[in-house]
Amino acid sequence: MDQDTQPAMNTTPPPQPGGSWRPGGATLLAVLAGVIAGILLYLPWDTVWNLALRQAATQLSRQVPGLRVDWQTVGRAGPLGFRLNGFSATSPQWLFSPRLAWLDVRLGVTPLFTVTADTGGREATLLFFDSGAFDLQGQVNLGSLGRRDIRGSLDLRGEGLFQRDTKELEKCFLDLRGQSVQLPDSLWLGDVALSLDYKADALRIRSFTLREPVQVRAAGTARLRQEALLHSPYAVSGEVVRGQGTFPFQAEGVLGDFLGSPVDPR
Repeated sequence: MDQDTQPAMNTTPPPQPGGSWRPGGATLLAVLAGVIAGILLYLPWDTVWNLALRQAATQLSRQVPGLRVDWQTVGRAGPLGFRLNGFSATSPQWLFSPRLAWLDVRLGVTPLFTVTADTGGREATLLFFDSGAFDLQGQVNLGSLGRRDIRGSLDLRGEGLFQRDTKELEKCFLDLRGQSVQLPDSLWLGDVALSLDYKADALRIRSFTLREPVQVRAAGTARLRQEALLHSPYAVSGEVVRGQGTFPFQAEGVLGDFLGSPVDPR
């Protein structure tokens, strides 16, 4: 070995006894993720949602005098959803007092949220997307409306779109079908189907068919009044089938004609 060549010196200081350990960034993130996961897992979400929703219901009742929204218990709760058991909503200004076995709400990304309602043996689901579009389908027990004079069940299917800037309904369609439906004034409808289209405050009755107690085929239009929906005027025309013959008819009125006056809830 060349006597002029010197070995390289190690300039790294040796570890000192009792020196502190400094975790890296990945370790800190792992610890933080664990803490957050523990909070999300063990937090009493039923209590959290119940308190938050009670506060929201109180604020809503102050804004709408007479409105009362209530439920018995909160179940199946988590950070992204809850279920209200024994849900009800009443107001002196309403023709209905909805009562549901349960109302389930789930938050997400696509869809933005999902709402499922058990109306008493029948369930209906609403999907709402961040684009403003929504999808509605299922079955509804009309007894859940809280009216003694409205009975039966309806299959429903609908889609629509809310404007993202104004939050107003832009367009939608809704199809309803029921095998046996009772309306106020002892009006009974057997095998009834109704298809509706809405756009720009105009409601088009694409088709209305009825098989019992008489056969009816009709279509029409309605001009919706946002401030007084039940006073919106409608006009329909069609034909009644009797035996081998058909007889044309026309009718006009307001949408509230089919619902009668408010009655005491059950």
